[in-house]
Amino acid sequence: MNAPKTDESARPLLALDGISKSFGGVRASHDVSFAVERKSITGLIGPNGAGKTTLFNIITGVYSKDCGSIFFDGQDLGKSPVHKRVSMGIARTFQNVELFSGMSVLENVLVGRHVRTKCGFFGAVARLPRHREEERLAQKYCMEMLDFVGMAHVAKKPAGDLPFGWQRLVEIARALASQPRLLLLDEPAAGLNAMETKQLGELLGQIRQRGVTLLLVEHDMSLTMEVCDYIAVLDQGRKIAFGTPRQIQADKAVIAAYLGQEEF
Repeated sequence: MNAPKTDESARPLLALDGISKSFGGVRASHDVSFAVERKSITGLIGPNGAGKTTLFNIITGVYSKDCGSIFFDGQDLGKSPVHKRVSMGIARTFQNVELFSGMSVLENVLVGRHVRTKCGFFGAVARLPRHREEERLAQKYCMEMLDFVGMAHVAKKPAGDLPFGWQRLVEIARALASQPRLLLLDEPAAGLNAMETKQLGELLGQIRQRGVTLLLVEHDMSLTMEVCDYIAVLDQGRKIAFGTPRQIQADKAVIAAYLGQEEF
């Protein structure tokens, strides 16, 4: 069942409606609802155990929801598997960098491009002209993504040999290689120094300028407040606030739950 039809530009790209998920007796998400506007950057904040990564896993299809609905561009995702959601335009990065350390940087990014290729197993084995051309175009596109994040100069190096901050950028390039419309970033600034975090904030703005909508989990409140248009706050699996950074800074429930009596 699809959401009611509205003007596409006015309809949020992602809408969560009453999402709940339990693991045994532990309720990780409870009746979570909020929308992510097109071409916006929305933050998802809360302490460890608040249910942020669980919500990411539900949106991307890693976990099934117990109840509720997820609409992506007006279409109910239902029980769509992970690969279907990626092909629809949903991509993500992970809290812990998930690269193939023995593969080159370019090969890692090509993994993310696979969902946009059409030549099947037999075409690859036979090395048909169509497959060779598709492979050439895939490598060209992935090199463009590496150049976009500033990592083209290490394309041939093993991914495992790179500094941690560079690995983060390669993971973002891999996600962008799938041509997402919605990019979920799980703690992208974790492990980065102050300069790398500043550069990351600039990169997020550049990604948004490419027309990509971003939803990010982040513990660095300075970065979150600087780059986000809207912020959703979770506490023990429940959404306790949603609004602009200024509204979240002034929200008494947020201050009481996470900040004591101090502001960001």
